[in-house]
Amino acid sequence: MKRFVMTAAILGLMTSGAALADGMDNAVGNTVRIIVNDAGEGFDVYFDAGGAYSDSMGRTGAIWSFDGQLCIVPPAESGADSNCGPWNEELAVGESWQTNGWSGDGSMITISILEGRGHDAPTPPTPPAE
Repeated sequence: MKRFVMTAAILGLMTSGAALADGMDNAVGNTVRIIVNDAGEGFDVYFDAGGAYSDSMGRTGAIWSFDGQLCIVPPAESGADSNCGPWNEELAVGESWQTNGWSGDGSMITISILEGRGHDAPTPPTPPAE
């Protein structure tokens, strides 16, 4: 079933063409900074117009889509589940907003858009203790 869902998502992205970036125009080609705690820990995310997703923590091979909400589909071999959440289509480069729509525990994150790419990424979040 996972393979079917992944294949359907990829085919959907391939056929959506230029419409893919609608709603995500503010993020494509820029750096989206995600700060996850008061210590300023976080990571940078990169969205490409063709649907590719990567981030400063080394995660690559994922794809993204936007249809009222932003969905990230990790590569099938990662074993990770897709994740969807809110996206602020009105957020301009240089602006930030906060949301708790991406965490299962209701914690707030701050999302900022930095112009272009090549910024020094923030300190990655500390993994939870096992």
